[in-house]
Amino acid sequence: MVGEVSPDGNFIWNGEVWVPKEEYSPSPEVTEETANNVFHLGEQELAGDVGWEPVTEKSSEGGKGKLIAMSIVGMLVLSALGWVLYAFVIDPMLFPDPYSKTKFVSVVDDHPTTEDVISGNSGPWACFVEMEIEEEDGMTLRTNFDIYASENSARSYSKLTVAFFGSFESDVWIDENQIAWQMDDSETVTKNKVAISGLDTSPAEEVLYNSSAPVELCFVHHEIVASMEENPSQKFSSDKERFPDEEGVRAVKVETQMEIDGEDGDMNIAVYFDDDENILGTKISNSSFECLITYSDDSFSKPGWVSSANSEAPMLVDLDFNNIWSMEHNSMVNSQYNATYSMDGAKIVIYDTEYDDYDNSTNMVIHEVSIQDAMNGGALIQPTNWNNEPVNCTLSYTDSDADELISTGDTVSIVCEEDVLNGLYLGLANENGVAEQVSMDVLPWTSPIFTLIALLGAAMLVSRRDSIVI
Repeated sequence: MVGEVSPDGNFIWNGEVWVPKEEYSPSPEVTEETANNVFHLGEQELAGDVGWEPVTEKSSEGGKGKLIAMSIVGMLVLSALGWVLYAFVIDPMLFPDPYSKTKFVSVVDDHPTTEDVISGNSGPWACFVEMEIEEEDGMTLRTNFDIYASENSARSYSKLTVAFFGSFESDVWIDENQIAWQMDDSETVTKNKVAISGLDTSPAEEVLYNSSAPVELCFVHHEIVASMEENPSQKFSSDKERFPDEEGVRAVKVETQMEIDGEDGDMNIAVYFDDDENILGTKISNSSFECLITYSDDSFSKPGWVSSANSEAPMLVDLDFNNIWSMEHNSMVNSQYNATYSMDGAKIVIYDTEYDDYDNSTNMVIHEVSIQDAMNGGALIQPTNWNNEPVNCTLSYTDSDADELISTGDTVSIVCEEDVLNGLYLGLANENGVAEQVSMDVLPWTSPIFTLIALLGAAMLVSRRDSIVI
């Protein structure tokens, strides 16, 4: 074959003889024939534009797509591996270590007690209690209690929500100069406040000891420690868990079971602490309800509604056994929240109560004397007897602690020559009217949990009766 190279690579066949490679030159005819070969397409154009593209470009695009897909898959795999590594290796390592019983007791002892909060030594303190009861038929009852305390002020907020019955709210603010309260029954909102001279105790003590809020639940961790000391076999376990839910902060959980004063049966109790041994909160539950307790040490201020509250409310004072039934009668002053009031302009009054068709009461003052006069040897009034003859009656006021303030423990007395005031009432008053204590609680209970259950049962009974009537 023309152009064939010899086995040793030094000669080329020119069609007739082998010639040295360096002397060989191809025939012009062969070159021209090759150039004009019908299978040579280098200079030809195809008829019409069929939109063909070079194979090399499509191959390039396919390669890029594969690279992108592989990159995405790789990123997903790395993300999944990273999540698994974090969830099962790194995250558990960041939790605080579980507590032993000794460690738990030591940590709890470092947290403020009721007395610490009252004294103000622990600084601003707040406790938030959420309770919920839900029955199988969908009836749900929820309560919220927010309790704030500091050295010079305190606040107690309560809200009760009952399915189909709306909500009821109470908000009480106490400081050294005033007591303010707001009540909301879903239909009307009332806001009142009274000026005071001070307190025989402290705002924190009054809110913690003299309100219906379940304050004892805020200190249940101290009760657990006391219970374990009395009962060493009491259940105790500790583990790692987020608080208050799966999205919450890392915490160490201590679990136990015990009775809470005033309640029936053991409660499941879990107390949570952060990595710095600060208490985060507590969960309490049984078959009837669930309770979540959280805390805060942030400072707080007077709620905005106090400034717009009605300031013409009477003093929050009652006289024990103030119904007069004899010629001589004594009553002791009982001041709500142990507040004290100025005697300036204050009076001792004899009054009666009238009711309208809607059971709204009105106090009608019949006799009055100033407290200052009653303190200085007694003040004289002259009601008439059945014969319309004047009868001498002497009203006296005894300042039991000699502080020249109206306060709990003071005594009001009346001595008459005849029984001319029977059936009337003995009281105190100022320019805003006859003094009286006011219920500022959402529910006047002694046992929060039992009262909630009782109220829920009553609500269910009413609901079922209505459905039967229909």
